[in-house]
Amino acid sequence: MFLPVLLIRDMGLWGWIVFAAPNVLGAALMGWVLKSPGSSLTLVEKHGGACRAFSAVTIAFHVFFVLWFVPRLVGLPMAGTAFALTAIYLLLTFARPGADLAAAAIAWVFSLIMCVLFMRTPAAVIPPHGLLPDSDALCLLPVCLLGFALCPYLDLTFHRARQSVAMSGQSKVAFGVVFGVVFLVMILFSAIYAGALDPLLSADWRDHVRPVFGRIIAAHMIVQAALTMAFHGRSLVASRITEGGVFGLLVLGQIAIFVALATGFAPRIFNLDPGEVVYRLFLSLYGLVFPAYVWICIVPRVRGRAVEAPGIEAVRTVVLAVAVAAPMYWLGFIQNHMAWLVPGVVVVLLARYCVPRTAYPKIEQPPVK
Repeated sequence: MFLPVLLIRDMGLWGWIVFAAPNVLGAALMGWVLKSPGSSLTLVEKHGGACRAFSAVTIAFHVFFVLWFVPRLVGLPMAGTAFALTAIYLLLTFARPGADLAAAAIAWVFSLIMCVLFMRTPAAVIPPHGLLPDSDALCLLPVCLLGFALCPYLDLTFHRARQSVAMSGQSKVAFGVVFGVVFLVMILFSAIYAGALDPLLSADWRDHVRPVFGRIIAAHMIVQAALTMAFHGRSLVASRITEGGVFGLLVLGQIAIFVALATGFAPRIFNLDPGEVVYRLFLSLYGLVFPAYVWICIVPRVRGRAVEAPGIEAVRTVVLAVAVAAPMYWLGFIQNHMAWLVPGVVVVLLARYCVPRTAYPKIEQPPVK
């Protein structure tokens, strides 16, 4: 909903392309890689903690965004309706998880209507060039490829979708159509309104009158955010989250609320809105931490190795890789020295070879009769 706003501002249309193409392809390929519902169930069983952490962070990310940026479009009380919508929807569909598919379709049609309405305004213009050189988009590309190719395998909502489709062929078609067509339309919408939201990230954004089209974009963001939080919340419950996990989610949500409200009083950091800095730090979890876990702990190094819970060697390697790459990601994401993102990705890619092959359990073959 919002990352393309930053990328188009910084890198123009190339920034959006570097974001959109890996996003669509990475999500669609999950329907091809996980060949059966059983493979999805096994992955979630063995790496349930990481999957639940992914959903918890995603919920906190949306809580933060709804309270940080959406109020600049329609005010804080109206932005808060996203949480009311989430709660009402979950209460009404508590015993009907199958309603999620219909709700997703309704939300997509609603956002499509908002897109049509926004395109009738003069603000619907895509800036061709950004503040940074176009070549910086090439430096961002490895991060997008790494993040969007690997993060889907920790997404409990994606796994729910994969487990609901029995046949491999049907899964390929379903994921291909949903992400290659339905999801792509929403990403195109984000490119259309990206340039119009730039003034709300400037140092003097408080001096700007709320744009007339603000309600259109806010309605789209509120509905999509509410649905995303509801789907991840339902997926967390279905994954048998513990009481400690629920407590951790509540703490994380409270921190997100506090940080979102505090950004309104904080000074700019490296000439960036403080809320944008926090937003970019959230993105680093999807561009560094979660992909590093999938690459090192889930993707097998040796053909014929089983998907198993990560051993201490793999976890230690993830922590070390993230610690080494984090300063490079900071220079790239926060200080806009995009070239540093390339060695950061290289660190993650090479880190898995520090894990001994014996750390990956071997698949037990049945005896030949």
